[in-house]
Formats: sequence, C-alpha cells, structure tokens
Amino acid sequence: MKILLIDDEESILNLVRMNLELEGFEVITSANGNIGIKAFQNQKPDLVLLDLMLPDLDGYEVMKRMQQINRKIPIIILTAKGQLNDKLLGLQLGADDYITKPFDSREIILRIRAISRRINQSKLINENCGNKIEKGFIKLLKAERKIFIDSIEVQFTFREFETLNLLIQNIDKVFTRAELLEKLWGSIMRVTQGLLIFI
Repeated sequence: MKILLIDDEESILNLVRMNLELEGFEVITSANGNIGIKAFQNQKPDLVLLDLMLPDLDGYEVMKRMQQINRKIPIIILTAKGQLNDKLLGLQLGADDYITKPFDSREIILRIRAISRRINQSKLINENCGNKIEKGFIKLLKAERKIFIDSIEVQFTFREFETLNLLIQNIDKVFTRAELLEKLWGSIMRVTQGLLIFI
C-alpha cells in the first residue's frame, strides 16, 4: 500500500514515515501542499495523510484539489486543530478520518488498516456479487467505484460511495445511527483513548 504523507513538521514527518515503513507501507512525503498535490497526481497513492496547517496552502484547499484529481483516494487528516467545527468541516469536505495531534503512530496504523480492510472487503464483495446495481435513476458500478445519476457520472468520496452502496443494497432497511457508524467506520470507532501520547 502506497501512502502519501504531507506535513511541514519535520519531526512528525520522519517519525510517522519511519513507523509506517516498519509496518511495510511504501511512503511518499511532502513538506508543503503544492508538492503534495504534484506527488498525489504523479505517484498515485492508495491513501493520503494530510496536515491542515501547511506553509503554502490551507490543508482544506489541498484536499479540494486532490479530490478534483481523484475523489476515490481515502484522506486522513492529521492536525492540531481539535475543535469540533474543524473536524466537522474536514469530514464534510470529504475526509475519511480525522486524527488530532498529539497522536500515537499506532493509532494511525490502526486507522489505515481499518480503511484498507474495508477497501479489500468491498472489492471481494464486488467480485462475489454482481458489479452493477440499478435503483430507479441511480446506477452504481461497484468494481469501478462509479455512480451515475440519470446517466451522468457523479463524483463521490470514498466514504460517500460506501454509504450509498450500503443504503442502495438495503433499500427497505432502516439503520440506526449506531449501526451506520459501525458498518461504515468499524474499528475506527473503537480505537482506545489510551493510545494517545505526545510525539
């Protein structure tokens, strides 16, 4: 799995990179937003770890530009901005997860693996089930992770795609909030607070 890590704090960049590489991940690093966007376009990572406070571009702007290139790549925000409004904004703009500093590298790895498992499970389900789902004016191609509304392709983030995929396959079922969180976020919701340390 190839991960793009964008953070302007050299100590965090080096520590997270080292821990990810020890876990077998291929890591590409960038200390600013513009270089990170170029790496995203050229290196085609499987997942992005993105700091919000960068020296050249706001992290939200970096995320927006990445999604214009490819909305299907999961993005995890790493930031010192821990206010609820910041988290909500990041998630509303399409981030798949949000980790506040200080954090433990083990927590990052757990969350990456959780997203990776969901991607692999989704691919396996797609292989075992029909690829195409059509409900009214909505057509969903699971293997290609594409959604068409009235025959027009609409770009969805990883999390948005998973949500629609779940709902469209359970058209007559009503989910509670807890059920949706468990199915869409899984073990991320169960990461213990005891993992947090200063780095």
